[in-house]
Amino acid sequence: NPLESIMEMYELTVGQSTGSSVESSNFSVPEQETSAAIDNVASSNNLVQAGDTEVTFEQPVAPLQSLTVSNTRRIDQAALQRSWDVSQRSSMEDWDEWMRRFAIELLRQAPSPALRACASLAQAYQPLARELFSAAFACCWADLNEAYQKNLVSALETAFVANVSPEILQALLNLAEFQEHDPSGGLPIEIGILANLALKCRAYAKALHYKEREYREGASNASVEALISINRKLDLQEAALGILKVSSLGDALVNDVQVGDELSSKFGGRHHAYDMCYSVMFGTEERNQTPVGPADMSAKQELWLAKLGSWADALAVYEDKLERDPRDFEAMLGCMRCLDASGEWRKVLQLADSNWQELGTNPPHNSERHEASPRSQRKALRMCAHAAWRLGNWEELEKYSGELVKRGSATSPDSADAPLSGFDPATTQVDFDGAFYSAISYVHKKEWASAANAIDAARKAMDGRLTALLAESYSRAYSGMVTAQTLSEMEEIIEFRKVEERSKQGAHLHPVNRASHDEARQRLLSVWRDRLAGCRRDAEVHSSILAVRSLILEPGDDVEAILSLSELSRQAHRHKFAERVLLDQLNSLDANIDGPIFGHAESLGIGVDFGTLRGTNGSYAPVIDRILQGQLNDVACRYGPHHENWSKSFVEDAGGGELLIIQYRLYSSYVKHLWFTQRRHDALRRCGRLCEVMDMVSHCENVKDSELLSSCWVELGEWKIAENVSPSSFIPEDLQVEVLTAFKQATMLPGCGYKAWHSWALLNFRIALQSIGSEHASQSNRQGRAASDRMLRNHVVAAVNGFVNAVSLGTVKWSASVQQDLLNLLTCLFKFGNLQDVATFVNNCIGSIAIEAWLGVLPQLLARIHIKQPTVRSVLHPLLVKLGEKHPQAFIYPLSVLLKSPVAERKSAAQSLMNSLRSHSSELVSEALLVSAELIRVAILWLETWHEGLEDASRLYFGDSNTAGMLELLLPLHENLERGAETERENEFLNVFGRDLGQAHFHIREYMRLTGTTAPSGPGSVAAGQTEEAETAINKAWDIYYTVFRRINKQLPSLTKLELSQCSPALSRAKNLELGVPGSYRVDGSYVKIHKFVPKVQVITSKQRPRKITLRGSDGKDYVYLLKGHEDLRQDERVMQLFGLVNALLARDPQTKKHDLTIQRYAIAPLSHNCGLVGWVPHTDTFHSLIRDYRQSKDIPLNMENREMLKIAPDYELMTVMQKVEVFTKALKNTTGKGNDLYEILWLKSTNSEEWLERRTTFTRSLAVMSMVGYILGLGDRHPSNLMLDKVSGRVLHIDFGDCFEVAKNRDKFPEKVPFRLTRMLIKAMEVAGIEGSYRSTCERTMTVLRDSRDSLVAMLEAFVYDPLISWRLADMSGEESNTGSSNNGARNRGRNTSGLSNVPGQEIGVNHRHVSGPAILEDLREDEEHVGGESHVGGEAGGLPVGGPRSSRARGNSMDIYQGIQRMAANVVSDDRISSLAGRGNERSESVVEGSLARSRMERSMRQREVMSLLDGENGAAHEGALNEKALKVIRRVQDKLNGTDFPDSSEGELDVPDQVQRLIVQATSSENLCQLFIGWCAFW
Repeated sequence: NPLESIMEMYELTVGQSTGSSVESSNFSVPEQETSAAIDNVASSNNLVQAGDTEVTFEQPVAPLQSLTVSNTRRIDQAALQRSWDVSQRSSMEDWDEWMRRFAIELLRQAPSPALRACASLAQAYQPLARELFSAAFACCWADLNEAYQKNLVSALETAFVANVSPEILQALLNLAEFQEHDPSGGLPIEIGILANLALKCRAYAKALHYKEREYREGASNASVEALISINRKLDLQEAALGILKVSSLGDALVNDVQVGDELSSKFGGRHHAYDMCYSVMFGTEERNQTPVGPADMSAKQELWLAKLGSWADALAVYEDKLERDPRDFEAMLGCMRCLDASGEWRKVLQLADSNWQELGTNPPHNSERHEASPRSQRKALRMCAHAAWRLGNWEELEKYSGELVKRGSATSPDSADAPLSGFDPATTQVDFDGAFYSAISYVHKKEWASAANAIDAARKAMDGRLTALLAESYSRAYSGMVTAQTLSEMEEIIEFRKVEERSKQGAHLHPVNRASHDEARQRLLSVWRDRLAGCRRDAEVHSSILAVRSLILEPGDDVEAILSLSELSRQAHRHKFAERVLLDQLNSLDANIDGPIFGHAESLGIGVDFGTLRGTNGSYAPVIDRILQGQLNDVACRYGPHHENWSKSFVEDAGGGELLIIQYRLYSSYVKHLWFTQRRHDALRRCGRLCEVMDMVSHCENVKDSELLSSCWVELGEWKIAENVSPSSFIPEDLQVEVLTAFKQATMLPGCGYKAWHSWALLNFRIALQSIGSEHASQSNRQGRAASDRMLRNHVVAAVNGFVNAVSLGTVKWSASVQQDLLNLLTCLFKFGNLQDVATFVNNCIGSIAIEAWLGVLPQLLARIHIKQPTVRSVLHPLLVKLGEKHPQAFIYPLSVLLKSPVAERKSAAQSLMNSLRSHSSELVSEALLVSAELIRVAILWLETWHEGLEDASRLYFGDSNTAGMLELLLPLHENLERGAETERENEFLNVFGRDLGQAHFHIREYMRLTGTTAPSGPGSVAAGQTEEAETAINKAWDIYYTVFRRINKQLPSLTKLELSQCSPALSRAKNLELGVPGSYRVDGSYVKIHKFVPKVQVITSKQRPRKITLRGSDGKDYVYLLKGHEDLRQDERVMQLFGLVNALLARDPQTKKHDLTIQRYAIAPLSHNCGLVGWVPHTDTFHSLIRDYRQSKDIPLNMENREMLKIAPDYELMTVMQKVEVFTKALKNTTGKGNDLYEILWLKSTNSEEWLERRTTFTRSLAVMSMVGYILGLGDRHPSNLMLDKVSGRVLHIDFGDCFEVAKNRDKFPEKVPFRLTRMLIKAMEVAGIEGSYRSTCERTMTVLRDSRDSLVAMLEAFVYDPLISWRLADMSGEESNTGSSNNGARNRGRNTSGLSNVPGQEIGVNHRHVSGPAILEDLREDEEHVGGESHVGGEAGGLPVGGPRSSRARGNSMDIYQGIQRMAANVVSDDRISSLAGRGNERSESVVEGSLARSRMERSMRQREVMSLLDGENGAAHEGALNEKALKVIRRVQDKLNGTDFPDSSEGELDVPDQVQRLIVQATSSENLCQLFIGWCAFW
């Protein structure tokens, strides 16, 4: 049965049974089931061939290779040629038939049996043939000989330019795109042809892809202009601007001439380090290959400026051209375009009137140079009609709209002259502009029938374009949708006007029967407000909508929309238009912006002279004290009858109090506009007078808008500070008085909002901090100190009161600032809690804050639970108890970590809180403690614990001669063994190693007995005397330890899977817990409970062997985590908290929110100081893995660049910096691919151009955001394995935040001199403009947001670095510069001083300075990979290596054998495959140097943490804490410098603005001099 065969093959194709019934008697299939089956086939992307070979077109890396099957047949090339023959095709119907026959024949001839089986079904259902067209073509193409391929390509090129339907063109474009993913190459069709075809179909993403390829192969003026235009159509303004920058700057550099001076000065004049900036992206040779002609650049600059929205700059160029040649129509048209965009509509009409001959009629033919095309004339007429409409010049509008109708009519000449009311919309076609502006004119003239006809004609004119754009995407069609909405609103206006007429005509009727004009108006306005609120926040959108609504809106009807339009226009850098919108509204209300109504009259008699408030001693302290107490008599204006008369006249002149408030709102927005457009002095003057006059009117006439007045007072205070002092400088007393007065006035108004209290609190907090070390606080006389202390206390109390009120009033909009307020409130408590009554005041106030608000700062609260000040503890502990009662799920995980703290006081405080939690949630506490302990057990098995312990102990004993440190590590491990095993895995360990380790423990105890050591006495301590007998005992112990270590080392690589039943039976039995899934808890109290733990655990074969563990939630979903041992995740948790703050800041800014600029976060749940859970992010892979897989598929060596460098200079590590630069740049130039790996990966992983473009844009922007945030944080170690790519969205994800606050920059070996990762692969994966496109723009926007929100960030980072749980990491930041080892062998001085605490009196942190050069030994003992974990002892010379204790040469040699063997085996079993693969065989020196530079991290960090913590809790703890606080203060100052733009001391400009700061950072990040000095594992050559 043929149909049964088809259905069977269909089932084979989709890989599942359709369940359709087949009637074999009459070959019929039920219609419903057939439709469902066909839909399944059409939507299916999986083809399963005979032999169960799966072919997935969702992963188009190499689709054609997948289509090669053993069961193939030779295709009939002649039959295929007949199907693609185009000789008889002319009409659109002919081409439709050609496409149908060609698609069916491809399926019939396809070598793939699965595709051939679909031929009959595809013949019956054409969409299936279209769906499988590309796959079938790919199958057949490879089997065609060269002659047939050429003939086929010729046929396709003919189809490209023929009269074919858009659907066929789209299918052919998809085919060319599909073929591009073929590893052997795409179709041999010129790129320009495909690009033009894509533009013809409005497939702009595809057009962009082809034009970029064309640009990379050889830039030209045409390709640059096309790229700018396409990016503009795709709403990628930054990318378009970047292309213009690269073209103008690159041209000036390449040709060594000054070309396009206007462009260079506008876009690149400030970036003088251009060559250095692009040293990685491409060299001079590459720029020379793609020059743009100077003449082309100069000739097109005004056009490009206009296309990029730089209207003021473009207008200047156009006016200059028009002045030189007044009859230049293109220059006149350009001027009109710029004036129209700026809202200068009167000038548009003036320009049109002076050139009406060229505009209204055809120009003389003897002036060909100035002849305007009909299309250009229609553009000019459209702008004239728009200008006349916006000015209310209805006669001019009728004239210009009539011209548009005449020129755009598609009927006979006679009918074209007829008025629009006389034509039939069903038979007459008019272009959109003529119909639209005619409709506006008819609505004004109240000719409703003609207006309706014009609206219908406009809809018909836009139908084709809107339909095509909707087929592409809603976003692309959005402007058309807005236009359609304006037409609908025009019809609503007509209906409203009809209601208005009926209301007037029915004035004699009863109100019940009379149409209500006012009700209809209010109802319409309400609908319009809701509709506008749902529109995209875009200036063009709002402008076009409000323009139509202005037909019935009266001044003051919708002031919110006007204010919003002005703000959006300012954000879009249309400053003149933004100002025009406000001034036009004020003019329509007859308001004079320089009149008395806005305070511009000396006769008003308002204002305060602050200079008269200074005391006899020149101090403002008494006045400030009274302001803090709320007594404003000194600074308040006293109003009398004179002021009442003025206020009354203001209300009368405005037409009432409501209209007066509207005028004040518009004027306030105008003043803000002045400030943001750098007219700050004028803005400050006007704002002060506005505040004074509004205060007068509110007191005298009771006409007030408290919210507006409060906002004005706050702005006045903030602007005064910004204008007079820098963000981190001292605020003088006279300025304090003025600003405190403004903020206090704002807070005393009824209903004042969050911003007023936030500003008041922040100012007092700043003054309190600056007064701590001021001269006033250090006066020698007791009276002066008492007054200063009282003033400090008053400021602190005012700040606390302000923060509490601000937090209580905070909304989602202010979430980032609310978190800042909470952190500052905690700082007030911790720093000033010892002042009189401060802690008591805080305790009385915090009750008004919602308990949920404290969840955002829970880590900071828990970090201080051990605080010793009774006044602070009395506030902190009750708050934590209350928080635990309300939100135990949020409390339980971090509290369980503190229970494992090595610091006794912290552990005791945590136990106290846990007991309070147990009193009401005992089951939850028990489950949390069980899960935490068992997860730690799974994360670090005994096998790994002893491996790590013996490795670290060998370093301490043999390398550093730190016997006490060795005992401190080993004794707890032995004690743990003696407690016995609890799991099957532990039992196995005891059976295999228990006896040997017991003997070793015996020898250790014997050693301790002989030396008189009972317990480790502290860091760095050793036994007083060591006899030969004691040395023999400890040597015996180490002989056993070495044997055990060797056997463990051999077993570790086989540890790839775990069963919970074997390593944690308690977890495998745990079911239906009350405990929540980590990271699932929400502020509203909702969370997902743990249902069970999936029994199988995967061990990731990396250096730390983390586990991939799965929890099943109560919602039925699986939650995957990475269970990491040997790593402290508490700092990573704080970094995620910082990222949350940054995301809130970015979401608050309209520009960054529009582009969805966020940092991808993931759950982090620390379980102890060396273990924790990290949320598994699906669909992600590291850059290293992506590049490795790509190069393997292309048969390219992974370490190609490093090989080339060593080929040029085998002794690369020994070279000077300038020599390294030369070798580095030459190696990059010589490598194949030129660093396009990531670019190709993004393309090959995308199914089409639209997906590729979206991913690339997200990639570029997310990379830019993290570059800026990472720089502020001082984040280092950004090698390719610490950056991940989300393969679905394209977002860049960062992991491993262990190196923060520029730790990597300050280390002694391989310091990172780059602020963030910006290598050539990352740059080339961006747009063709590289960093000059979206990347730079996003960097500048992100840095602007960060600098504007510096207070919030500093507050968060202060809590970060002062956190005792992680502040010990700051010890890594100093003391290392002097400990530099040899760069030749990687030797490192492992015995360190206190890591920055050497200036502290008392005991030093550190170990004895006896060391072994581990990396040098590794270099000498490097063996082949097959000897990893081998049994043989390692022989090597130990001469010259100092070892502790009086030992014989034989004993010393044996000890060195043990140490070297342990270090060698440990290095092999944990060696980084990434570094090994990059170093390559024959480059053991580089690898060993790298491993030596990284080897210290785990052991030394854990030791340093214990040592620092023990010292902080010792006798001299206060002194040591002071040293760490000094280090933290330096970190905070560095962060403040970055946020203030003063982070480059060599800058002659002082405080850098954002563009200059970003430019300097980019130069540093891309400098070959900086990149060539990084260690090999950083992969600077990628």
